[in-house]
Amino acid sequence: MLAIFLLAAPAQALTPDEIALVVNSRVPEGRALAELYAAQRHISPGRIIEINVDVGPAASPAEDIPFGGYESWVAAPVRAFLTQHELTQKVTCLVTFWGVPLRIERRVLTVAEKQEQETIKDELSDTQASIARQVAAVEQSATQLDPSFRPATGGELPQLAARLNAALTTTMRGVSAIRDPAARGARFLSAISAIERLIGSARTTLVMSEPAVARLAPQPPTPQQVDSSRAALAEAEQKIGQTQAYVTTSAGRQQAREAAREALGLFGYAGVLLAQSESLRPEESESAVDSELALLWWKEYPRARWLPNPLQRRVRQAARSSPFPTLMVTRLDGPSPQIVRDIILNSIKVEQEGLKGQVVLDGRGKPATDPYGGYDQTIRNLHTLLASKTQLSITFDDKEALIPAHSLKEPIALYCGWYSLRNYSPPGPFAAGAVAFHVASFEMVSLHNPGERGWVRGLLSDGVCGTLGPVNEPYLQSFPPADEFFELLLTGKLTLAEVYWLTSPTVSWMQACVGDPLYTPYRRSPPLAAEDLPAPLRAALQPQPAHLATGP
Repeated sequence: MLAIFLLAAPAQALTPDEIALVVNSRVPEGRALAELYAAQRHISPGRIIEINVDVGPAASPAEDIPFGGYESWVAAPVRAFLTQHELTQKVTCLVTFWGVPLRIERRVLTVAEKQEQETIKDELSDTQASIARQVAAVEQSATQLDPSFRPATGGELPQLAARLNAALTTTMRGVSAIRDPAARGARFLSAISAIERLIGSARTTLVMSEPAVARLAPQPPTPQQVDSSRAALAEAEQKIGQTQAYVTTSAGRQQAREAAREALGLFGYAGVLLAQSESLRPEESESAVDSELALLWWKEYPRARWLPNPLQRRVRQAARSSPFPTLMVTRLDGPSPQIVRDIILNSIKVEQEGLKGQVVLDGRGKPATDPYGGYDQTIRNLHTLLASKTQLSITFDDKEALIPAHSLKEPIALYCGWYSLRNYSPPGPFAAGAVAFHVASFEMVSLHNPGERGWVRGLLSDGVCGTLGPVNEPYLQSFPPADEFFELLLTGKLTLAEVYWLTSPTVSWMQACVGDPLYTPYRRSPPLAAEDLPAPLRAALQPQPAHLATGP
C-alpha cells in the first residue's frame, strides 16, 4: 500500500496555537490544571480535549490502562476532537495532564486471538515461500540472459524485494539486447507475468508505463489503462487502509487480508500479514501513553516493541519518509497537583529571568568500547563542549559510583547521570526550573505512588521542571543522548518539547517527557552559541519545510 500525506517537520519555535491539552473528565483536578496552563501560556480557546477513563479517585488516580482500552478510551476521542474542530493540520503538540493514564499494560491475547495469530504466521510462511520461488524463477531468467548475473541470498521480505529488483534490472537489460522482435516480446511478457503475480496487475501496469520499460513492451499500456490502474490501486489501498486502520477485530483483519490478496500481489499480501502478525504480538507491547499518542494519526502499525521516532534529528536529516504525521507529546503531571502547578508557574517565571545554577554530569567511567560505554561517551562529549565553549559552572564525575547524595551545595540547573535503579539519590539541591534526567530503567513506573523511589518522581518533588524517564524497561538506546539533548537546550532556540522530540530515538515505547512543552529556560541568556554546536546539531536547528511523505 502507498499512502501520501503532508508530513509537517518538527516544529521550530513551537507556539501556543499549535498545542492541545488532554484531560480526563473523571479527574476535575486535571481539568483545573489544564485551564491554569491555558491561561498562563495563552493557549488558543477550545483546545482542552476530554477523555473519559475510570482511573479511581481523583486524589491519586491510577496510572495504568489495559492494552485494549487505549484506542477507544484515549486515542479515538482525541482524534475525533481534533478532526471535528479542524485542528488536524494545526496541532503539532499534545499535553497530557494529571489524571490521564501514564502507561498502557501489556497485551493479553484471547484464545481466539492466539489461534488467529498462528493462522496468520502459517499463511505468512507459505506466502513468503511462494514469493521466494517466484523470485528464484525471475533470477533464473536473468541468469539465462546474462550468465554473469549472480543472484543474492536471503529469504526475508526486504531481501526478497531487493533480489527481485536486481533480477528485473538484469532481465530488462537483457531483453533490450534481443534483436528479434518476436523473441524480445515473448521474453518481456514472461518477465511481466512473474512481476504481476508478485506485485499485482495494477502496479504492474504502472511499471510497464515507465519509459525504460514501455519501449520494450510489444503493447505498452495506454494512458487510459494507466489511469484506470492508478484508480484501481488507490481504491484497493483505501479499502485496505480503512479495514486495517486501528483494527481491533478479527473480522476487520480478515477483510484487510482479502483485499490485499486480491489487489496487491504476493508482496502486498505478505506485508499485510506481517503487520497483522506483529500487531498481535504480546511481548513488549506495553508502552507510555504519551509515546503512543505521538502516533495518533498513524494507521496500522505494530504495537509491540518500538519504532524509530520520525521527528528525531538523525531520521529527519536522513530524509527518511514517515507514513503519517507524528505529534510531539509532553506531560504536566507529578507527585501532586500542587507540584504540577509549581511546574507551570515556575517554568514561566524562570523562562523570563533565565535559569541559573551549575551543570552536574555524573558518568560511570566506562570506555566507549564497553557495551554501555556509548552513553558515557555522550556525557563526556557534553562536558568537553561545555567546558570549552561556555562559562557555566560544571561538576563532572566520570567514576562508577554516583556523586554522593546531597554532597553538592551550589544549586543544580542541569543534571544528567546514571545508573541508580529506582533509588533516587540527588547529588545536591536543584534550582527552581531545573532540567534533569537520570538514565536507568523503570524511573517513571509511577508519579503518584508515595512510596515510589524512581528518579522522575524524586526530581519533580525537588523542584525540577523538565525531566524524562521510562515507564518500564526501555533499553539504553531509547534515552536521548546527553550531548544532543542538553546542547540543543542550552542554545535557547528550542522549547523543551522540541528538544526532547528531536533527540528521543523511539516512539510507541517506554519513554515520556514531563514538563511544559513551551519551556525555554535559556531563551533570554543562552550559555551556548548555535555556531559552537557540532555541525549535525547545527543542522537540527534549521527550519525544515513540510514535505510529502509516503508510507506503506
